[in-house]
Amino acid sequence: MHTKVRYLSHRLLRGVLLVAAGASLALGLLFLGLYRDQLLQERAEVSMQLNRMLQVTWENAMVKRDVEGLRDIVAKLGSLNGIRDVLILSPSGEVRFASDPEKMWLRMPEIAQKTTPGKPATSFETHASGNEVLRSINPVPNRAACTECHGPVAANPINGVLVIDYDAAPIRESAMRSAILLMLAGAAVIALTLLTLWFLLRRHVIAPLATLDAATQSLATGDLTVRAPSADNDEIGRAANSFNSMAERLSAQIALAEAQQQFLQTLLDGLPDGVRLIRVADKQVVLANNTFCQQVGQSATTILRQPCYRYSYGRDEPCVPTLMVCPLVELKEVGDNIKASHYLKRPDGSVFNAEIHAVLVELDDGQGRERYIVESVRDLGQISQISHEQRLSELGLLAAGIAHEIHNPLGSVRLGVQGLVRELHAGLVTQDQIIEYMRLIDQEIDKCIAVTRRMLLLSRPPVSSLQLVVVNEALTDTLMLLEFDAHTHGISQQIEVPEHPLRLLTDEADIRMILLNLIQNAHHAMDKGGTLVARLFADAGDAVIEISDSGVGIPPDTLARIFDPFFSRRADGVAGTGLGLTIVKNFVERMGGTVRVESTVGQGTQFSIRLPLAETVMKSAG
Repeated sequence: MHTKVRYLSHRLLRGVLLVAAGASLALGLLFLGLYRDQLLQERAEVSMQLNRMLQVTWENAMVKRDVEGLRDIVAKLGSLNGIRDVLILSPSGEVRFASDPEKMWLRMPEIAQKTTPGKPATSFETHASGNEVLRSINPVPNRAACTECHGPVAANPINGVLVIDYDAAPIRESAMRSAILLMLAGAAVIALTLLTLWFLLRRHVIAPLATLDAATQSLATGDLTVRAPSADNDEIGRAANSFNSMAERLSAQIALAEAQQQFLQTLLDGLPDGVRLIRVADKQVVLANNTFCQQVGQSATTILRQPCYRYSYGRDEPCVPTLMVCPLVELKEVGDNIKASHYLKRPDGSVFNAEIHAVLVELDDGQGRERYIVESVRDLGQISQISHEQRLSELGLLAAGIAHEIHNPLGSVRLGVQGLVRELHAGLVTQDQIIEYMRLIDQEIDKCIAVTRRMLLLSRPPVSSLQLVVVNEALTDTLMLLEFDAHTHGISQQIEVPEHPLRLLTDEADIRMILLNLIQNAHHAMDKGGTLVARLFADAGDAVIEISDSGVGIPPDTLARIFDPFFSRRADGVAGTGLGLTIVKNFVERMGGTVRVESTVGQGTQFSIRLPLAETVMKSAG
């Protein structure tokens, strides 16, 4: 929805104009009232002065009995500009003298009744013509000199009433003009003040705020390089400085977050197993490493933000929990974990058997706490292939020893056959000598058969059924297979086994591969020669195999990682596969045993393996 932009400058301008208009109107009305009152007061004072002058004239005329002179003065006063009427009333309100002859002998008792001796008054009144007039009323008090004609003062307090009516329209027009001029002058002053204020606001407030707002908008759209100018050390300047500091920190935090995210992604991409992170709320995949993408045959951009079941199982709807073990359904509490086997589906329709380890975690994604499923996906077919390749690789290293073991007996057989042929041609051999030659040849052939048997036992693939394996024989055969390699590197091999056989219920190829890896590792640790001791003994229902060497030893920081997949630090400097000890550990744990290692740098290393004897396993099963 589009939101209309509101500008501070517009609101300030409207507010200033409204305040200015209101102030101008209020001041104009105030000036108008004050000026009008002042003007009326001045006119009233002038009127009263004229009235008093008329009073003096009247009193002199009455004393002198100059009635015509008084009438002439009243007429002249009435002809003055702005004076509408001049009247002299009797105490009862009868008009005795008037500037307008037509008003002679009128009665105006309402005026006489409002008078108080010695107290003149001025007020706006409505004239008989309907026009407004400023009326000045002066009750002339009775004096001692006038008692002869007007009687005692007590009985007749006033001699008459002097009335002068001024035309009020010019007075009000003059007052209005003056008030308007004052209003215009005040408005001009206010306008000049407001313009100056507006200029200052525009320059020092609105413009800097507009620049700061533009910088804020740019930052909000993702421009982390934007900065606000902060030349003045005022509130807005300090706000700009604070904005710049915030932008710097935000840029640094985003860069750090991106670096951490890249570090995490790089770390996950380096893992040999597939890893993905699933949000429980909507089942969306929010993180996946390269191995997982390769496992399911999809790119990361295709997998991310999509439901976990779409690009793992080829489904448009969530998996049915009654048909498969779903971590999103099974895991209830944070920290719970589960291990299950799934068949994941690729876009080409092919499937692969995967072992999934899942754990429920709760993370803060910046918008609150969310629950996620962390899945580690291991391709069991690839693991089997790697294990078999490792087995073949180790067997390849035995080629020289095997050739030596078979070459010597075959050489003896050849010498025996050649000697027998010569003797037969010469006719010098007897039947007993022939039998002796054949016995010697048969012994050497047995040696060759024994070597090939040991090779076959070591190289054959694992079987599904368990067998009774005599560890004594397996350990002896493995040392014999590596005797030539030990002799080549100046290594003395010693073996300590009990007289009675120790039997395990396992796969013979697996136990022989365990022994082969451990003994070869011992050889690698003694590149300049040394002593290898292989011990076998029974302890608390277990068969204990110890392989000790007098090699260079393993540093503590390396010792903690020797069982990690693809981790290789051979003492002879040759690059290894990094899977030998991983296979040892997996095979031992699969047999229900444990493997332990102790090492001292410069003195040697000892691997100790404990495996339950066949008797112990069968007793527990029974």
